[in-house]
Amino acid sequence: MDFSQKTLALLITATLAGCGGSDSSDNNSSTPATKPSPAGTQVKVYKTVDNCAVKADVPNCHFEKGIYVLKVGKNTTDAQQQRVITQVNNLMAWAHEDVRKQFANKRIVLGLMGVDELETSKGEFVLALNEQKQKGLTVDGIELVYTPNEDKKDETTRLTTYQKLLQVYDYYVDGNNNSAPGAELTAAYSQFKTALKAVKVSADANKLEYLTFDECNYGNQQLGADRALGTPNPCTVIDEDTKKPTSTVDGKDISNGKPDMTHTVKLNLNPGALLGSVYEYKIDPSKNEVPFSKGFVDEGKLASGKPDGLTDPKKVMNSWATPALKPLDDYLNKWFFVNKK
Repeated sequence: MDFSQKTLALLITATLAGCGGSDSSDNNSSTPATKPSPAGTQVKVYKTVDNCAVKADVPNCHFEKGIYVLKVGKNTTDAQQQRVITQVNNLMAWAHEDVRKQFANKRIVLGLMGVDELETSKGEFVLALNEQKQKGLTVDGIELVYTPNEDKKDETTRLTTYQKLLQVYDYYVDGNNNSAPGAELTAAYSQFKTALKAVKVSADANKLEYLTFDECNYGNQQLGADRALGTPNPCTVIDEDTKKPTSTVDGKDISNGKPDMTHTVKLNLNPGALLGSVYEYKIDPSKNEVPFSKGFVDEGKLASGKPDGLTDPKKVMNSWATPALKPLDDYLNKWFFVNKK
């Protein structure tokens, strides 16, 4: 059975016209060392910020435009900070000039700390900084890289920095429809959702599994009727007491996606979160985090539509090889890997 011809013929005609067309989706076996940025806009990366370390400092903190990689946690090491800086520099070096211009015009913070420090004075500092961001003051975007996270993993040894930067880009930097990269990300994510349905048709015809995507976790109360294949409407969880589905959790309505306490922007956060996961897979499939539900196969040549490299070829449509991911792969190739050799 020729999975790729049957699938791609349908997808190319029905869903992917005009979304790029690049077939370059080779995965890399490792993250290269930092290379000098190409000529053009240079995004400044800072290791420290003066007189800004505790909650009381925050109203008077002064951040220049660029990206700050800060050792917020008391046990954060120089080595951990440098690993994050290396990934920041890599992403900026590989990105399109227009993307670098966008980052260069924002004040972004990546805070390094242990997840167990969130309930300490370190967490209070981060919360205060985030509150200032919500008021449009001090910084434009903030994310945390955990050292370690809830699974006791040091995220600086993985690809988490790339993931977080792509989320920050979507939420705070890209300008949405006010910039070409932002508008094209919106379009690519919409095409991804359309392609999920087209892949299902082809997979059903060939009695294959197919990819679904639950937008509820990152929906941020912004989901409408146009939900990705696999996203319930309304979003629900099982109530611990009644054992029945509910759309209210801790007094919060989650019917249109779970609210995010950190990113309170009125955006569906899924495009940035998913884009970051695809970025990770393109960099190193051995270190990526899987954004899809149980049953997804963490293998395959990205968006190829072919079973190459799969342990079970019948899983092609429910793996990274699914053509549904082609719009996002094309988007990354155009805007984030244009300078990557």
